[in-house]
Amino acid sequence: MAAALPGQAAVINLSTSASSVAVGQSFNVDFRISGMSSAAGDSLSGFDLNVLFDSAAVQLTSFSFLDASGSLNQLDLSEAGSFGFLGDAQASGNSIDVFGLSGNSAAVLDTDQADAFRFLSLNFKALAPSAGTAIGLDLSDPNLLFTDSGAGSLPYTMNGDSVRLAIGQGAQVPEPGTLLLLLATLPALALLRRRTATALAVSAGLIATLPASAQQMAPAQASKEASAPFAKAGDTVSGQILEIKGQRAQIRLSNGSAQWVSLDTPISNLQVGAKISGKLVQGGDTLQLTNISISN
Repeated sequence: MAAALPGQAAVINLSTSASSVAVGQSFNVDFRISGMSSAAGDSLSGFDLNVLFDSAAVQLTSFSFLDASGSLNQLDLSEAGSFGFLGDAQASGNSIDVFGLSGNSAAVLDTDQADAFRFLSLNFKALAPSAGTAIGLDLSDPNLLFTDSGAGSLPYTMNGDSVRLAIGQGAQVPEPGTLLLLLATLPALALLRRRTATALAVSAGLIATLPASAQQMAPAQASKEASAPFAKAGDTVSGQILEIKGQRAQIRLSNGSAQWVSLDTPISNLQVGAKISGKLVQGGDTLQLTNISISN
């Protein structure tokens, strides 16, 4: 930690991850402390605070005691014999009761704790439109407390005890940078559209030069497969194995249709491409191929 300054007090600050969100979106409110040092007692060992918010506009969804810079809880430092960190955040009505208590010794806190860090982050979800909903510390709370490493009251000052953000209905307006990027891509999109139209026109011209029989070949084949009837229970069928998945196989039947059936006898994936025949019977919701005969 940095060297102590005479009469220096810790500084508490609140900030938000967004100045405006849309209904349904999430955002964080971070609580940070700074201005501490390695002097005896000039570190944070605990806190008890009440956070006020509008429960009709936002909802608390989660919380964290980790410092954003290092994913470390600065009140839960590595120390043999430490009883760990105790902390919780409970929402009730329009307030959130939050506390945190370090299990570290004063020596470890004074020496190893950073002089500035995030000690709490609350995650909210926007519920309803608002021109400016506020989230902040309840400074009138008689139990508002920040304790130093010696379990005494830690002197502090506030540099922003609340945050305010707007909640819009639906999607947000793009940031200026995003809007400029979109405008820059419009000429390229127009060029791509013209090229696509040209390619389609050329393709149509090439097709028009083909014989009528060639133009209709692919649709005729598709029509044949689409109109080919599926086999039903009681039919004796034959065809070629296209795919095998466990106890099921896809078969190209002699009438041209492709159909999945269950198998009463397992067959190897090596049989894909072989000829198969048998009789279809109803097996629950599926057709099962029985009396299977396979040949190459």
